[in-house]
Amino acid sequence: MIIADDTVDIGIESTIVDLSEEVPTVLRPGYITLEMLRKVLGRVEIDKAVEAGNILASDIAPKAPGMKYRHYAPKAELTIVSGNEDSVAQKINELVSKRLEDGAKVGIMTTDENIYRYTKGEVRSLGLRADEATVAKNLFAVLREFDDIGAEYIYSEAFANSNVGQAVMNRLIKAAGHSIIEV
Repeated sequence: MIIADDTVDIGIESTIVDLSEEVPTVLRPGYITLEMLRKVLGRVEIDKAVEAGNILASDIAPKAPGMKYRHYAPKAELTIVSGNEDSVAQKINELVSKRLEDGAKVGIMTTDENIYRYTKGEVRSLGLRADEATVAKNLFAVLREFDDIGAEYIYSEAFANSNVGQAVMNRLIKAAGHSIIEV
């Protein structure tokens, strides 16, 4: 069932919830978070394929369409860097410097709070880390912008894996083909 089908300013697709079983299950995280659903529905679970994180390496088949494949992907090779902010910025700057030395066009996806940490490459803010809705709204536009400028490599900071950040990370992980560096 589609509750509303209209133009939205959220930027990411909707949350998909399976209501066919006794316990409602989130099949695809979106702007409507698990916490929001629990306030209305009580007990709500997350599909095991979504919980598994690395769906490509998992034996668990996702129920929602488009959840298993390199979806939303830019033309460039996208890598997510996860860890504490200082280590992430240091690693991204190292990776960008190496790619630039090789003559590649490199993009960086960050937030307004961290944009000052990056001085090389094509740097784009997704919005405010403190307001994940801005990040969700800008995610696909920034990925398309990197396509438009011919970026060959993109490095993105990771986001919280809760609330709207869970939906952002879900889309980023798929766009990156599950390429994540932990620092």
